[in-house]
Formats: sequence, structure tokens, C-alpha cells
Amino acid sequence: MQSRKISASKKHGLPGMGKVFGGFAGIIAGLSFGFGGATSRLLGSQGYTVPHIIAMQFLCAFVILGFLCVFTKKPTLDWKSTCKLMLLGIVNTLSSLTYYLAISYLTVGSAVAIQFQYVWIVVAFQAISERKLPRPIVIIAVILVIAGTLFCSGLVDEFISESLKAHPIGIAFALVCAFTYALFIFFNGKVASDQPPVLRTFITIIGGLFVSVLIGGDIYLQPSLLVEMLPGGILISLIMSVIPILCIIVASTRLPGGLVAILTSMELPAAVFAGVLLFGENVTPFVALGVVMILCSVVLSEGAEMLPSRVKQGAEVNA
Repeated sequence: MQSRKISASKKHGLPGMGKVFGGFAGIIAGLSFGFGGATSRLLGSQGYTVPHIIAMQFLCAFVILGFLCVFTKKPTLDWKSTCKLMLLGIVNTLSSLTYYLAISYLTVGSAVAIQFQYVWIVVAFQAISERKLPRPIVIIAVILVIAGTLFCSGLVDEFISESLKAHPIGIAFALVCAFTYALFIFFNGKVASDQPPVLRTFITIIGGLFVSVLIGGDIYLQPSLLVEMLPGGILISLIMSVIPILCIIVASTRLPGGLVAILTSMELPAAVFAGVLLFGENVTPFVALGVVMILCSVVLSEGAEMLPSRVKQGAEVNA
């Protein structure tokens, strides 16, 4: 009986730890994206254009991940899976581009609030895929994220001050951004999930690199600009491509897509903190309320995902 308890504990302990690790990975991805936005803003303030920033971002990410792939196990990817991963990279790059375009027509708060609709879109994708409604606690967490986004993005403050912009083209770009980002998160855990995360991230980056070359490839013909942007390119590649995409891939293979979407919503509180730290931005009471609501949604969804496995584990060990 004792050996049976030990084996049951070992059997069910690893999956539980895998979910915890996946949860932390999803949170880190969101935090990284949040600080990445501030970093790209700093680079833009130095006179660098968005196409050149994106081109450097993916070029440096390609080199860094290519080097890391040397130390991973031999890949067993087929061409079909390789093409799917590259397509995910293209989708992710399109998400970044449409977000930048949305900001050019809307206020940042409006663009972020619309872009964050990806959270419920991923949950909807998951419900359709599994042919069942999400758990009530997931629905509550999604509502908290969406409501928190309205406050945290500053959209409520813009509405009160009557500075809200609602350009239809900007709204369209923001919606495309939300949809493409939802696709990226949802399908990440479904393509070549048995392969090393570093390898999968590298191939995903290759897809993004193709798009970045098309929009900002002229930087490769300007050696002086290339060298000048190298330090910033390395930094933004780490916090906007290497770390977050790697973490999303890790999280997506361990957790449902809807939960990953909720966890990555930590991007917005991180962006608020980065704005205060780097640009001295003020935090209004509504923004602070939004941060609290998003944090509550993350804690609620993560706790709900961990609790059933622990209860189940305890019941089986005591059987």
C-alpha cells in the first residue's frame, strides 16, 4: 500500500508542477511584452522607425535562437510542422504591425483596450475546439481582464476627459491585431508540441523574419545604421521575441489556451509600471483599479487551474 501511494504521488506530481511552470511562463511572457512596449517607445524617441525596429528585433532574435539551437537535441520536425511554425511567426509579426498601425489612428488606451479582446477570443476558440462551455471561473476571470483593461489602459480616463478617438480604420487594425494574436496563442500548443521549445521558437522567428525583411529590410543595406541599432536590437529582441515567444510556447503545451491568454494579460500592468519607471507617467485611480482587477483575474485563473489537480492528487494518494 505504501509503495502504491509513493508511485501515485510521483505519477501525479509532475503534471502539477508542469502546470505551475506553464503558469509562470505565461506570466513572464506578459511581463516581457509589457516592458517591450516601453523599450520600443524609447527606440522610437531616438529617431528609429517602426519597420527598422522590427527588422532589428527579428534579426537579433534569429541569431540568438540559432546559437541556442546548437545546444538542443537533434530535431525531428517534418516539413509540415516547420511550415506551420513559420506561419505562426508570420501571424505574430502581423499582430505587432497592426498594433503599431492602430496606435497611429487611435489613442494608446483605445488601441490597447481593443487589442486585449484577444483574451475572450482565445477562450471562444477553446470552447469551439472542445465543444463545451468554459468553466464559470474562467468566464469570471475573462470579465475581470476585459473590465480591468478598460480602466488600466486609460480608456475610462479618456472618455471622461472627452479625448477619446474612435477612427474606424484604427479600430479595424486593433481588431485584426486582437484576432491574429489570439490565433498565435491558441495554436502554439498544437504544433510540434513534442519538440524542444527553443527549436520551435527559432522556427517561429524565421517566419517573423520574412515579414520584417519585407517591411524594413532596407536597414541591411545601411551598415552604419545596423551597427548603431545593434544594442537596442538585442535588447528588444530578448524582451519582445525570444523570452515571450519561448514562454508562450512553454505555457501553451502545459495549459489551455484560454488560461494562457489570461496570464499574458499581465502585459498591461507591466506596461503601466514601465511607463511610471521610465517616463514618469502618472497613475490615475482608474488605472490603478484596472491593474488590481487584472492581477485578481490572473490569481483567480491560476489558482483554479492548480486546485483541481491537487485535490485529485490527494484523493488518489489516500485511496
